[in-house]
Amino acid sequence: MIPRFTPAMPPARLAQSQRAFSRFELLVAVAILLVLIAIAIPVYNAIRERAHKQVAMEKMRILGGALLTFANQNAGVLPAEDTDGPDSWDNIAKPAAKDAWYNALPRLANRKAAADFANTPSAFYTDENILFLPGANYPDKKKVLEPLFAIAFNTKLQRNDETGVAQRARMDQITVPAKTVGLLEKGVLNEKRTLEVQTKKDYDGSPKGSAKSFVGRYGGKGHLFFLDGRVELVSAKELLSETGQFPFPQTDVIWTPTPEENPNKTGEEISAKQKAKDKGKDKAAE
Repeated sequence: MIPRFTPAMPPARLAQSQRAFSRFELLVAVAILLVLIAIAIPVYNAIRERAHKQVAMEKMRILGGALLTFANQNAGVLPAEDTDGPDSWDNIAKPAAKDAWYNALPRLANRKAAADFANTPSAFYTDENILFLPGANYPDKKKVLEPLFAIAFNTKLQRNDETGVAQRARMDQITVPAKTVGLLEKGVLNEKRTLEVQTKKDYDGSPKGSAKSFVGRYGGKGHLFFLDGRVELVSAKELLSETGQFPFPQTDVIWTPTPEENPNKTGEEISAKQKAKDKGKDKAAE
């Protein structure tokens, strides 16, 4: 039998075949790489969010413990939610701001206070600062111009006296500390609002806030510190109704010193109501 020979492929066609094969391999490699990236990015984001959530919980726990220590050392009086004037570097560094929570609590925890960063604003937005949360989306251009807080003091605890002067809350006024909020994660200027009922001005980065400025950085959830010493991860949807109101009557989460107070009213309204109630008691006593 005479063997049959296949004629050799011409060199030009062989080179063309090799080039085509190489292009195909490249396309396959690119496709595999894109699939791996598509898988890796969500995994990386989930790991990063979990790490940010853990850091936030730990810092809230430390600050919350310092808050209770402050109250014990000051006859039950809680630290001030802020100081008079704008939230500027100069203002928070004034001696009058020493009892503001953002100065008093870090110092009790043997950490730098907000005032200690007045001359080095950029360091305020690093892990050197216990008030800094890596999961918060601080605006790059504005953050060095003024201190922006991703943690806030519950502003619903403070009341005005009969002369209109703000009075710091006291622990003996808190009837249900296990459900009463002391500190919360708050939105800053650059962050997307967690709930549609929240407004842009709610996320102003000021050191005081409430459910209206609460931010869910971790899948719609954020941390609350309760005045019994507990830190809990809470869904933003549990804190405001679809119309942007605080749930009332207050049950699981309480913002005011007592659950009977309506958190949808301003501090001035509640103070005026309490004043009228006290006058009624005085008349009855007469």
